[in-house]
Amino acid sequence: MKRSIEDIRRQELIEGAYRAFLQFGMDGLTTARICKEAGMSPGILSYYFKNKDEVLFWMVRHANRVIMDEVVERMKRASNRWDRLLAIIEGNFPETLFEQNIANAWLSFYVASARDPQLQRLQRLFHRRLASNITSCVDQIMDDESVPRFVATVAILIDGSWLHRAAAHTKTSSVEAIDLIKTQIEHALGTAKMVEMKRIK
Repeated sequence: MKRSIEDIRRQELIEGAYRAFLQFGMDGLTTARICKEAGMSPGILSYYFKNKDEVLFWMVRHANRVIMDEVVERMKRASNRWDRLLAIIEGNFPETLFEQNIANAWLSFYVASARDPQLQRLQRLFHRRLASNITSCVDQIMDDESVPRFVATVAILIDGSWLHRAAAHTKTSSVEAIDLIKTQIEHALGTAKMVEMKRIK
């Protein structure tokens, strides 16, 4: 389907906002920076969006989609449930994105969402999607009462690793973060469940 010029310009502004977000975080996202990253004049933003808050909303969706697309592609190549779970974890730590300034940008999003109901809704949506993906890996392996606790544990390990990366004194790589989470999951599941997960598609 052919995209209109308006749709193309909107997407360019969203992607410009995303690049500015990675550099400056939520508090540093100005109209001037967004338009500069998109290669447009500052006054044009109001033509394509009602206000800056609207472009921020779509920017956050875009930022999450960058990671979710990575997760989906990895899950497609998985041959069993354990591989699918690893795909979720690994997809949440792209090597090119797991850096201190980007971790700080995401930290600023969490702070901003505490006072913005629209961003809170997006945050809940992201967490529900993550929970659903993790649940699909273990729903036939664990009893119904254990699944929510396991899902919450994995989600906290992922979020916590990003938070830890935001600290100035930490140099944790994406590989190290993935390995740490993988080790904790293996310990939580135990040998029998690990074998079962590798057997079931």
